[in-house]
Amino acid sequence: MHDRLGVVASTIALLREAGYSVTTGTLSAAKLGWPQTRSRFFLVACKDSTSLAISDVMDALRDEPRSSLWAMEDLSDDGTDFMMESSEYSEENRRRIDWLFENDEYDLALAERPECHQAGTRYMAVYGRMYPDRPAPTITTGFMSPGQGRFIHPTRRRAITAREAARLQGFPDTYDFDPGELPSKRSLAKWIGDAVPMPLGHAAALSALVPVLSQGSVA
Repeated sequence: MHDRLGVVASTIALLREAGYSVTTGTLSAAKLGWPQTRSRFFLVACKDSTSLAISDVMDALRDEPRSSLWAMEDLSDDGTDFMMESSEYSEENRRRIDWLFENDEYDLALAERPECHQAGTRYMAVYGRMYPDRPAPTITTGFMSPGQGRFIHPTRRRAITAREAARLQGFPDTYDFDPGELPSKRSLAKWIGDAVPMPLGHAAALSALVPVLSQGSVA
């Protein structure tokens, strides 16, 4: 959106010249009632109908955000499910996780961080613990590592698992992440972390489909 070459503006102009109606906007997963704060920009172009404004879709679907525990509290640490396997942690990271729980904290103290952070850092969420009563932060490909963001489970002394991250991204438990052989943790982290939460894709699709479906019902 803020690219100095104006990529979005150029794209909109080209689409409109080609006869498309265009709407753009930013959709927030938390404002759509989802347990994650992720926001993403969408551009929807329709050839034979006028797309519904993304802002109107956002207003129609607006809901109170759910907490991180809402999405994953019922999951147990099942050692037979590869989606629930925890990562291995260094001694330092294990100590940092323990410190958060023993002190009932959600941000790691500067003294407990790596030396490069101890003079102060803008990234306080790194090595952080998720709040049980708030939406999770944006899930990234680093969700299995405490040092990549606020990815420590709210009530368990570990980072969230692939299954828990998938829940937060909107994947149903029936979604098959096994392509025939067990995927690596790295692959799982990329597939899940790079995904767009289901409610955002749903809202963007409604922007394009609602006008078309409305025309069909009138006809």
